[in-house]
Amino acid sequence: MMSALLLIPLLPITLVCAQLQVTTSSSPVIAHAGNTALLHCNFTLGVSPVDPAQVHVVWKNDGKKVLAYTGEITVFRHGAQFSEERLAQGDASLTINNVTEADGGKYTCNVRLASEQETQSITLIVKDHRQIWVEGTMVIMNQSNELRCWAGNLSSSEVTFEWTRNGHVLSIATPRVLEDVLGQGFMVESSFCFTPTTEDEQAQYSCQVRQKSLPLLKKTFRLTFGVRPEITFLIVDKSQKNSSLVCIVSGFYPNDLSITLQRNGEILGEHTKKWLNANGTFSLIAIYPFKVTVKDDNVVFSCTVRHPTIPGGVTERLRFLVDPYVPQAFWVIAAVSFLSTIGIPLLCKHVSDISVCKDWTDGCIAVLKCHIAGRYPKTITALWLVRKGEKEIEIKERGSLHPIGDYRELQEQDSYTCWNTVRSTSACGLRHSLSSVLCFQVNKEQHDKAEFICRFMRADKILAEKQFSGNVLDNYGFYSASDVSVPELCDEGEKVTLSCFMRGNVPRDIRVMWEKCLNNERAVYSKEDENYQITENKSGGKFYSFLTFIPSLDDSGAVFTCSFSENEGRILAVRHSQALTVAEPKKNTWSRTYQDWGFRAFDESAITEM
Repeated sequence: MMSALLLIPLLPITLVCAQLQVTTSSSPVIAHAGNTALLHCNFTLGVSPVDPAQVHVVWKNDGKKVLAYTGEITVFRHGAQFSEERLAQGDASLTINNVTEADGGKYTCNVRLASEQETQSITLIVKDHRQIWVEGTMVIMNQSNELRCWAGNLSSSEVTFEWTRNGHVLSIATPRVLEDVLGQGFMVESSFCFTPTTEDEQAQYSCQVRQKSLPLLKKTFRLTFGVRPEITFLIVDKSQKNSSLVCIVSGFYPNDLSITLQRNGEILGEHTKKWLNANGTFSLIAIYPFKVTVKDDNVVFSCTVRHPTIPGGVTERLRFLVDPYVPQAFWVIAAVSFLSTIGIPLLCKHVSDISVCKDWTDGCIAVLKCHIAGRYPKTITALWLVRKGEKEIEIKERGSLHPIGDYRELQEQDSYTCWNTVRSTSACGLRHSLSSVLCFQVNKEQHDKAEFICRFMRADKILAEKQFSGNVLDNYGFYSASDVSVPELCDEGEKVTLSCFMRGNVPRDIRVMWEKCLNNERAVYSKEDENYQITENKSGGKFYSFLTFIPSLDDSGAVFTCSFSENEGRILAVRHSQALTVAEPKKNTWSRTYQDWGFRAFDESAITEM
């Protein structure tokens, strides 16, 4: 009985004593790299507030201490924070600034209060929302190539790009800042120009972005070697009824290539044919037959080729003039006069010289053309001979049988393409013409100083032949063009200079044309224009062109275009500017008193010492 009475006073004390409870979030905490992560941890012992001096807290990440509180805060991970004031309310949460992927993992919050101690865990997942990608990894052996690397969703534009090869740093560069996309982060870009060799076939390259307080952002890749196509764009038999728009794309690898023919931006339905060359590369020809009319006068025809070795694709353009229509009666009178004087002798024989469409450079596509007309039947044929020293190769139209020879000789014959076109040019069918075209990829060793012979035959009898001596110039190779730079804002009446340049192995003969487009109206400027000054400078693998003028308010909103072309008219690149913004000139804000004083107020000789 006495024992029971002694236990009665102890019962309320046991009910008042509470056990320490520590709670954390059951769901993982997700934070982006570079941001701040908050890991909640609360505790209670049934008594509030709590004396912080009686509380010990230890935070660990996968067993490694991050922060500890034993009367004072000890930080083991730089950037970890802890609020001592909130301990009185039972809050022992941990804050981590500038989290990285290394901060992810399982965290434990250990709280000891008086004689009680408990540990709870919480998981932190760190996601890196930054992005990085590389373009231009398909390169051309022994030619200048450009790798381009972009990084997006960055919290800051203060980054550094590093290009490495097998772990060794090749280049360190400050990037070009593109934009801050709707507050979602910065996008930056860097490029690296180099000439790959056979040693790069197994090399491992990488583009690395270093940003303060964030882990290294890296993209690793290997180079893929390809062969850049050579493009020849021409119109066969221009101004005749049976004309053809021909785009020849030769010597490319890999096989993934697309081609589009256009007339003033309208897509044409071309016929294409692709074949495999003897050296493992591919060639393709696209033909669009049409009848040239007066409506084709000053029309721009274009051939656009897209291939992995050409980032962004490339477009060749042609523009030609069509003679206006002349009444048929005039042609009858002119034909009678022509036949009575020189036309009849020409019916006997006429063979044109061999023509080429452009200068030859090593690796380009050469097109040779020869033409015969006269009183010949349709059975006339043509073949080509390529002769250098004692070596001679015979090329016939595809489908014709070559003479028996060894395998190497047949391979060399297959590297050339020949086709012939026969047309009747009179009502009686007695006069015919034969055009023969030879197409091949230029090799300086084989074709420089070589002799090309176009031979017209009938029943193994030589009717006529023409000769041409090949001359291969130095290859100008890879080049690129910049955008037209224009100031963000300029004042009316204040001189402005726009600039655009090409870099790389720039062609020797090049022309530049500047245009202004405003309200769908275009104006072309030349060096003879007094109001617009065009200057050029070529040095160090770059060709600069500058357009200097004094803008007016009417020029506001104008877009300027800079076009680079070769002397034969082939357009190499077209670049545009941002819209020009012209503001009214600033007004004089000086007070009337200063205006009355003029320059005497600043005459040092008039100042006397007080």
